[in-house]
Amino acid sequence: MFVRTTRVRRGDKVYTYPQLVESYRKPGGQPAHKVIASLKDWSPEAIEGLKVTLAAAREGKAVVPAEQITKSFADNHVVAANLAYLSLAVLMEGWSRWRLGELLDRLLPEASIVSHSQVLQTLVLHRCVAPDSKRAACTWYPTTALPELLGVKPRYLNNSRVHRALEALSHAEEALQDGLAHRLAAAPGGVVATYLDLTDTWFVGRGPPMSRRGKTKEGLLREKIGIALLCDQRGFPLRWRTCPGNRYEPRVMLELLREARAAGSLGDAPVVMDRAMGRGAHLEALSDADVTWVSALTRNQFHTLVPECPWDKLGDIELLGSPNTRKRELHQLGQLAREAGMKETADGRFLLDLGIDCFEREEGARAPALGGGAHEELMREVLFMEEALASGWAPTLRALARWYGCSPKTLHRVRHLRYLEPAIQERVLQGEAELLTLDELLAVADKDTDKQVRSFGVRLAVAKRQERKPAVARAILDLRRQRLLLRRVVYFSPDLLLRRRATVRKRLDRLYEHVELLNQEQRDRPKPRGEVHLLADMRRTLDRLHWIDAFEVSTRLRRSKGRRWHELVVERNEDEWKRRRRLDGFGVVVAHPRFTATAEGLVGLYFSKDVVEKDFQTIKSELDLRPVRHRTDPKVQAHVSLCMLALLLQRNLEQDLARGGLNDTAVAATQTLATCHLNRLEPTGARPYYSVTAASPEQRQVLAALDLEHLVDDRHVGGTIRPR
Repeated sequence: MFVRTTRVRRGDKVYTYPQLVESYRKPGGQPAHKVIASLKDWSPEAIEGLKVTLAAAREGKAVVPAEQITKSFADNHVVAANLAYLSLAVLMEGWSRWRLGELLDRLLPEASIVSHSQVLQTLVLHRCVAPDSKRAACTWYPTTALPELLGVKPRYLNNSRVHRALEALSHAEEALQDGLAHRLAAAPGGVVATYLDLTDTWFVGRGPPMSRRGKTKEGLLREKIGIALLCDQRGFPLRWRTCPGNRYEPRVMLELLREARAAGSLGDAPVVMDRAMGRGAHLEALSDADVTWVSALTRNQFHTLVPECPWDKLGDIELLGSPNTRKRELHQLGQLAREAGMKETADGRFLLDLGIDCFEREEGARAPALGGGAHEELMREVLFMEEALASGWAPTLRALARWYGCSPKTLHRVRHLRYLEPAIQERVLQGEAELLTLDELLAVADKDTDKQVRSFGVRLAVAKRQERKPAVARAILDLRRQRLLLRRVVYFSPDLLLRRRATVRKRLDRLYEHVELLNQEQRDRPKPRGEVHLLADMRRTLDRLHWIDAFEVSTRLRRSKGRRWHELVVERNEDEWKRRRRLDGFGVVVAHPRFTATAEGLVGLYFSKDVVEKDFQTIKSELDLRPVRHRTDPKVQAHVSLCMLALLLQRNLEQDLARGGLNDTAVAATQTLATCHLNRLEPTGARPYYSVTAASPEQRQVLAALDLEHLVDDRHVGGTIRPR
């Protein structure tokens, strides 16, 4: 081996390329040279030392120890920068694979000096490895190797460019989702199944116009927005949507489904949703959306849509649920399930395939969608509500709201029409109010009895003078659509039944402890609480437990030592309690009739819906979706889109690791790679060059699984790096 120096003249300049070369002979005997390494980044002192070493080796002479050379190298080579490198380089491979930069360049307007796609790529990578505010990304950027990898100098990435890129991204959100969905569908494996769910995020401070104050999924009172996500079986985001924090969740999910169907994002893949969509009105809307869907029924729909299920055979038995009796009771429940005709699966569930059935609906049996429509039909529904509450058919307003498929707040607002005078109600039922808006009718209902007739007449006269058109008659009850086709599979889990009974038993014990505590306070307080307040407290507790119709609450007057107080008496309605317990351990998976999977495949697909739940967990915790600090709706939408693109990179990394035989999460892998930096060395009298920190065995294992070992090869890095 020897050192060869090649000189090339270009114009007035001469370029020198030192190389380490080895001589060899070709198969025919001709001599040839093979380049072993390029020495262009070596200092002249190091190259001279190598020449001396090679010459000494050829002549068989001893080589002088290199302490002096090493000292000279250390004295003349300053490590000017230590830059975060390997984790970012690995994630950039995923960005390149999905050609996200190309997609964004096509969708976003051109920008001077730095493209919007490069700014957004930086923000997405920042979200993956060091999530923080967008302003923090500008100070983080110079500490990484991204200026070298992207070719964008640190001074060009500033707060103004970041916000211009976010604004552009918010305008291209729909087009970005369309392009991303088509690429995911065309990738190897394709989209086999999709999963839809909704979560929320909250804000620091006031929040944007889209935010609404309310309780988050964790029960915190915050300014919040909702986020709907449609992902595929790999966890890749297909479509997402931000909405006001008070929007009714099923309505948002239906709107996103219709958008995905119109954009062609779904194909023939089934959409799996949780039981929030398992009400009759929502199932009808899903059937009308021309989507192959899978969901589960809510408990209050079991007896209506699955009347032939053997609930009583399994739900009426008495169980202790203690650890000593668990094994015996599981065996007993399994035997009863087999006798009921259910088939056991490998995961311990028992299934009963009921096939496809058609449900004919009678008048009033369909849950109406309370959102608008002809006032005469709305008036009929209000009168029906009052009758249902008075007769006990609907024990509470909350129960009635669940039947109608809306929030209690919406129901409470519409029910104000009951305060209209009977004469005005009759005129509304005859269609005389068709020119008025719902808000105008509610304003009439809020007036005193003696002023309602005059107010109603004045508003009608004004509406006629303005030549208004009649209200759009979107019928609340669409009784012309009487047929609903459903594919139904009942599943029963003995383990779930025992766990449910144990949970209910604990809640029941806490309820009785609460009753005893209230009664103890009544006995000990100098001034006991009144009967009305005591009953209201107990009813609120039962309502939170959804047991308001399973217990009867009353009081009895107690006297002692000249004192009088009311004592609570809480008695369980045994018939209602047994009816509720019959459904423990049971569930009903329903699907579109054209879904042809086996019963076991259908139930397994439904329970694989934790894919989307894990996605939400990732963007909330690892990608730091919340809290949000933006104050405008477009910036919030862009922030959510950045989190979704970061989620795509993380899921892509996990898929590649799994194919390489590693089951690490994306977070674990990037943490493992984080200590491998790109070092910028500045020799005295020569141009700077870069060297990668020696990779540890764990880092090399990750790189081998990803087939990216070249990322820690100094020769490869030196040939691709663009110095800042």
